[in-house]
Amino acid sequence: MTDQNDSAHGEGAVAWDDPATRRAWRRQTGRGLLIVAVCAGYWTLFANATDAVRGRLVWVTVAFFLFTAIRVPLELLAELPNAWRVRRVLRDRPWHTTVNPPHGVSDHPKAQDARNAWFEVPDPAAPERRLALVLSSTPSWWRRRMRAEAPAERREQIAVLWWCGVPGERLVIAASRRTERAPRHMREQYQRNLLVPTEDTPRPDAAVPTPGVSALSHPPTRRAIRHRTHALVVALLLIWPALVCLQIAEVVADEGHDRIGLFALPLVLELTLLPFHIGLIVAVRRMAATLTEHSWRLVDCEIRRHGTNQRITVGGITLALAPRVRLDPRATRLWMAGHPDQRCLVSEPGGARPLRAGAMSTADNRIP
Repeated sequence: MTDQNDSAHGEGAVAWDDPATRRAWRRQTGRGLLIVAVCAGYWTLFANATDAVRGRLVWVTVAFFLFTAIRVPLELLAELPNAWRVRRVLRDRPWHTTVNPPHGVSDHPKAQDARNAWFEVPDPAAPERRLALVLSSTPSWWRRRMRAEAPAERREQIAVLWWCGVPGERLVIAASRRTERAPRHMREQYQRNLLVPTEDTPRPDAAVPTPGVSALSHPPTRRAIRHRTHALVVALLLIWPALVCLQIAEVVADEGHDRIGLFALPLVLELTLLPFHIGLIVAVRRMAATLTEHSWRLVDCEIRRHGTNQRITVGGITLALAPRVRLDPRATRLWMAGHPDQRCLVSEPGGARPLRAGAMSTADNRIP
């Protein structure tokens, strides 16, 4: 038996105005920062410890190395960025809560991918109508509690679903027990193109680009490229110099060369991930060059599914998107910059999400 009452917290107020929400966000973010700080502190102390101390801490160090190798990248690349995205949504939209909403870990009829987990909640604008909140990613904490065979104690931890944002676009979900008055485990979810389109789903065909001007001068496009560039450059300037400094400090301090592992690990990361990181920056700059040389234009298209990917047909030419990149399959028009048989970019009308699309081989383009 499910209780599906829906309520909004504070009419006209955004979620960030709630003191309990701000405390929960600070607690969640502070936990991630504390984990990173503890790991950095341990390795700093270990690097300056004597041989006798290091010898007694061999197994502790091995366990801590495994923890650091898994947890620190998770915090830096997933949890902390998630916290800032959560904060952005909380400062713009109010909370809605639903007690014991129907949920599952797969096979929702409205989900494009049957493997996506989901919740169903009342539509705040029309409570008799149901909204499907299909999740783009489901951390293990959520999945273990959403399973039908989960113990009652675990299910109780998600008895109240908190959600905030625009269904079908970007929202934040959180959970709490019935007795709790603050959200926990807040996660940002990007929902666009996760649902099977219906006749009521608006098609993104209305916007028309401004002719005769470079695509990069379009404000949403310029913001998207600038955001991608800044994020990659800031990561480049923070992560890799820190690793180089660690190596230099190790060479200077390790006179006996018995801590070569602290030098070798950053070296492995530099040889494997640094070229990939630089390649991403070069790819974004090439996108910016293409957008500068060409203007957005509206083109007729057909989007079809090809396995787990999408194919776009424009003027008889088949274009391929990167894996796991999705456009609205109901769209019959897209914005395009460049030539479809060469280097080109496409975006849903509005230009806020430019994506690289490459022409497939001649053999592929002969397939009807």
